[in-house]
Amino acid sequence: MRLRNPKADGLCGSDMEYHEAADFLFGLRRFRPKPGTESTADLLAHLEDPHEGVDFVQVAGSNGKGSTARMVERTLREAGLSVGLYTSPHLEDLRERVRVDGRKIPRSAVSSFVEASQPYVTSRGADGESPTFFETMTALALWYFGRENVDVAILEVGIGGKFDATSVVDPVASAVTSVSLEHTGIIGETKAEIARDKAHVAPADAPLVTGVTDDTLESVRAVAGDVLTVGHDGETVEHGAGDRQMDERSRSVAQPDVRVTYDGRANHVEADIELAGDDWAVETRIPLPGEHQAENAGIAAALARQVTDVTDAELARGLRNAHWPGRFEVLDTDPLTVLDGAHNPGACERVAETLSTYEYDDLHLVFGAMHDKDHREMADALPTPDSVVTCEPTVDRAEDRAVLAEVFADAGVDADDVHTDSAVQDALSSALERAGDGDAVVVTGSLFAVAEARSRWTSPDVPKRIQSLEDARETLEGADVTEKGVYRMRGKAVHRVVKTNLQYRQASYLKQELLSLGGECALSGLQREDERTDAVLMGTLSQFKRLTDKLEAQPYGLAEVARELRETLEIGGSEPDSEYPWQDRTAVMGILNVTPANPDLVADGDLEW
Repeated sequence: MRLRNPKADGLCGSDMEYHEAADFLFGLRRFRPKPGTESTADLLAHLEDPHEGVDFVQVAGSNGKGSTARMVERTLREAGLSVGLYTSPHLEDLRERVRVDGRKIPRSAVSSFVEASQPYVTSRGADGESPTFFETMTALALWYFGRENVDVAILEVGIGGKFDATSVVDPVASAVTSVSLEHTGIIGETKAEIARDKAHVAPADAPLVTGVTDDTLESVRAVAGDVLTVGHDGETVEHGAGDRQMDERSRSVAQPDVRVTYDGRANHVEADIELAGDDWAVETRIPLPGEHQAENAGIAAALARQVTDVTDAELARGLRNAHWPGRFEVLDTDPLTVLDGAHNPGACERVAETLSTYEYDDLHLVFGAMHDKDHREMADALPTPDSVVTCEPTVDRAEDRAVLAEVFADAGVDADDVHTDSAVQDALSSALERAGDGDAVVVTGSLFAVAEARSRWTSPDVPKRIQSLEDARETLEGADVTEKGVYRMRGKAVHRVVKTNLQYRQASYLKQELLSLGGECALSGLQREDERTDAVLMGTLSQFKRLTDKLEAQPYGLAEVARELRETLEIGGSEPDSEYPWQDRTAVMGILNVTPANPDLVADGDLEW
């Protein structure tokens, strides 16, 4: 029997605060990604391989792997299994990357993991061999899935397949969703080389599921051998050497093993699809429009069927409930407003194809991308917009907005219709102001840009009613304010308290401005330029009014923050003529002038007022 280390398993309470743990993890971003699984394996060995006993499914691919992983996870949950899900990147919160049965990993679990692994990671760093951020996050996911004793865990591969950190596991089922030119300096210079790298996720005892049906399929087969193909009904696939059905003497052309039919959009946010295998068939809707998502659904169905006995009804329900934010996500219809984290030319082509199924007048594009992407190919793949606003997500890898503006000018957009904004939120507000009800506004280029744009609809501004010091303490602790900060600030949480989540530079500016107006602001202990931070704002209605007036003229998406605060607190703009002093402080209501009958009684203290 293997003895377990309670500390390594996180079964003991942690003395580390969550913001300290998250800051440690984010600090590992300073180490450049490196190929290989050895570093992740060594970290897991230090933790006594807590993931042993869990079945894993790996999903690799240039595009569609996150959506496919989510579909598999949701379907297996419908079949009654306990399921872990590991994806990247996150949109708002680090904990989104690791989920069990749909729930984000608790803060306490993150703290326990870091407390158990930090000494080892630090010692490896002293030798110049520290695990990277992604490697450590992968270890965190596997550690948590083992601790929670899930039946199966779905892992979205980071880069490639052969040398990705997730390949530390031996999967029971795997997929390569698609192959396009990406990360050419790391995993290959041609599609064939990239396909061979990704195909190394193939399981030992099951066929590799793939949506690749072009010439690149032979490169996948050369590594995986046993392959199960997924493609649109009527599409042909050449079966050749290494195929599970035909040997080299029997080369022929046949339909994919799993046939997909995309029946078009049922409404703005759902599409009708049909899937069929040799002995099964499903008709359902998916909350992810686009022919490519129908193909992803077919891959997910094939993977789920390899893992467990899943009924057609469970497949249908799982696929229909597989919501996945930031992937052709329709947030509004007047104008049509779409967020899609397309980050390479192939993904941009899918955006264009799906967008073509909607009716709209003018297209207003908001575009922010990373500097290591092929911006010209991405711009060419997208429909030519009537206006474009380029911007820079708050990450170090973001491309300069002026460079992106030049790309779109060269792509045929009139120079007068090319604009720039430093912040994604400002760029989105600008595009929405230009758009009429019948137009379309699309935010794309990276998931980082989508995450910042999405906060317009999802920012959790929560007005709090503080009736006691205990209420104040709970609100502050819920925003990960440090213990000392809670003690110092709890007595000041009066009048109106708003808990929100902002970009760090937004939160810093708000704190400075609110303090100057006599209010108070407490920030989460996790404060990083490239991550969102929780903030608790405390002040009177009058102070909040003056704050929002100041924010209106500021950059970095602060005008949008002002709008959200006004909606949350149900306050309008500045109205100095109707502002009364009792709105933000005690006021003198009148003067009582009394002349005592006997002044000596007052002097002696015998008369009470």
